Amino acid sequence: MRNLPRLTCALALPALLVGCGDSGTTSESGTGTATMGTTSPGTTEPGTTAVTSTPTTSVSGTDSGTATATGTSNPTTTASTGEPGTSTTTGSTGDASTSAGTSTGQVSASSGGDSSSSGGPPPPVCGNGLTEMGEECDDGDQVDNNACSNACKLVPCDQQMGGGMGMFDFSYIWIANSGQGTVSKVDTMMMKEVGRYYTDPVVGSSPSRTAVNVDGRYAAVANRIAGSVTVFAATEDDCKDTNGNGKIDTSTGPNDIKPWGQDECMLWNLKVNPSNNNNEQKGPRPLGWDFADQDPITCEYQTHTLWMGWYGVNSEAYFWHLDQNGTKLGETTVPVWGNKNAWGPYGGAVDKNHDFWVAGWHGPLVRINHADYSYKMWNDPMLNTVSSYGMALDKEGDPWFGGCGGSTVTFNAQNETFTNIGSTGGCQRGLMVDGKNRGWIAQNGGGGCLIQVDTVANKIVAQHQLPGCQTVVGVSIDIEGFVWVVDQGGKAYKVDPDTLQSQTVTGFVGPYTYSDMTGAGIRLQAIPQ
Repeated sequence: MRNLPRLTCALALPALLVGCGDSGTTSESGTGTATMGTTSPGTTEPGTTAVTSTPTTSVSGTDSGTATATGTSNPTTTASTGEPGTSTTTGSTGDASTSAGTSTGQVSASSGGDSSSSGGPPPPVCGNGLTEMGEECDDGDQVDNNACSNACKLVPCDQQMGGGMGMFDFSYIWIANSGQGTVSKVDTMMMKEVGRYYTDPVVGSSPSRTAVNVDGRYAAVANRIAGSVTVFAATEDDCKDTNGNGKIDTSTGPNDIKPWGQDECMLWNLKVNPSNNNNEQKGPRPLGWDFADQDPITCEYQTHTLWMGWYGVNSEAYFWHLDQNGTKLGETTVPVWGNKNAWGPYGGAVDKNHDFWVAGWHGPLVRINHADYSYKMWNDPMLNTVSSYGMALDKEGDPWFGGCGGSTVTFNAQNETFTNIGSTGGCQRGLMVDGKNRGWIAQNGGGGCLIQVDTVANKIVAQHQLPGCQTVVGVSIDIEGFVWVVDQGGKAYKVDPDTLQSQTVTGFVGPYTYSDMTGAGIRLQAIPQ
């Protein structure tokens, strides 16, 4: 039961900072400036949608026995609210008694009923949609594990279905167009690109990783060549009318890219590594949103912070923790990074304990403590051997790796051990784990371009082929549980995880994204499954 309005993913946050002027510079020791520029690159072709009903096939396992995906929850985050119910209080009526008088033969009827007939307020009725005396809430439905129970008592957030986060009125995937210097916002339900934005004033900024926060309201984009990170608002409710014309000026699709600094849904841009001399290998890559300060009544998170990392000029790795306005809260420096020294930190994710996990191409694995910014490193030779590439966390907070050498690896955070669960023969790249303990990995070559893994049994379940797939790079999960696969051929697949039927959205320009593109990764950590 729930007497609260349906969640529309609109939390009350302080105004986000938008700075003006030329981009500032940042030393490697850790200062940054939020900037907004004025460059206006060109436009691109519109995105289109194609539907493919052919289910994917091809199944091959790597270990003996049959592995099946297990789990008891759905990766989507929803709360069901019924229509207000009604309850009518009806007094009981006794049988009429008849008495015969000697002269009139009058008939008198005696009626039984509740005490309310004699005056005073009626007793409260739980379930009528009205919060009455003695009730903490009353939403009029018959759902017992939402915000209001069937006993008209408030339900703690951690005991509510979906962690009390409610229904989401929108679901977007943010796909970086590395070849254009833009990012596309795609409505995953409508299968339509509804916005495209420049990600930095630098032409050829080379955006790559994107990360979405727990309620889908904010998207961060890492620009590898420009050495910056840019944050966008997903809906106009969080955009800023900076020109004061009484409306939000923002992109409506792939043919409507506003000049840099004129799209009012771009909230801030932070230069963190302007001295990287346009070195794509050293620019920012790993991103991860954190969550805090859950309202005990609405269960909405009031605070959202962002982790990010990049590579220094002397093989050191820098990691910054930013508030929702782009102000630095803390930082960590790892003096010597990685086995493949030409490349810096590659992927990142925040766990349910709010710590930031970062992996390099070929290793290492690092966990940064959110409380004191200390770190611990595991530089196991296995990561170098399998050429670890993409990384994601399962709902227990354990990292998983796709290896470009063909193997899938997992790390048990409790006993600190790595396990190679088998090989598929191709180059495994980005991956994501859903709420049903299924890992999904993009693959070039091998037996199919989408690998399915059972993250409980540590088994490779199948390799699926997607129609016309070329060079798939990244995987994410949308709010309905569909699997999204980004292909550098200019398209993205939406795959039903049960039937393996797929649809495509096209029109992207050199899309290169593998990260938490929808917010599914952080929701898996934040919301009880």
